[in-house]
Amino acid sequence: MSDTITGPAPGGQQTARIIAVQPREIKEAASRSLCAAGADPLEAQEGALAVLRAEAEAHAGLRLLEDLLNADWTTAARPTAAKDASWVGGTLRELACAGQPALRTALQLLDLAADAPDGEVSVTRTSQARIPSLLWNDLVLRRTATLGRRIIIATTHAGAAPGPEDTTNYLTVRDGVLSATPILAPEAAAALIPQTMEHGTVVVVLPEPVHTSPETTNIPPKALNMREKDWQNMYQMSRKYLVPDA
Repeated sequence: MSDTITGPAPGGQQTARIIAVQPREIKEAASRSLCAAGADPLEAQEGALAVLRAEAEAHAGLRLLEDLLNADWTTAARPTAAKDASWVGGTLRELACAGQPALRTALQLLDLAADAPDGEVSVTRTSQARIPSLLWNDLVLRRTATLGRRIIIATTHAGAAPGPEDTTNYLTVRDGVLSATPILAPEAAAALIPQTMEHGTVVVVLPEPVHTSPETTNIPPKALNMREKDWQNMYQMSRKYLVPDA
């Protein structure tokens, strides 16, 4: 970490101490915190990258980390439980994920949706989890670049019904940046997002190629200005994951 800087706190009510923190330190602290909670190493790595992006782009790394940790990580990971559902447009799977952490559910949704033959539309959906939007921001950017295909996230909210005035939020990548522009045709949305799904998430992978370089989705390796209190809280969380003395 570099020297401390002072700057305005949120709301302008008082002066916050701002420090420069290296991205690798943020990733390591987030990863260790998630491992301490019960995440496996791959889940912790994915969550840590999302926390880093949230901090770099919205100064919200601690908030996302707290959201990811606020789950029942004590239950051991189970094999992904999904069943095929009827849909004429391609592969559609329903993910059963009751009670598991949102991070695990998000990764399972993406993995299932990406596991489809070339040229075929693939969809996974669940009505049993609320996944932080800050997590999707990172996962969609990086997975789109890796997969090279269009990924669409559709998130429904209580009382919403698909239609011109629904409260379904969309997320995809256009020209290398995140976009909230709806991309599903109304008839496709009606087929994929049941009106009974008050809270739910639908992940769609289209055969449409998307040319996004993985390098453009990485956070530059330069120090980030972070509120000292946020960093201290994050660091203390990571101290719960310690390697015992031999």
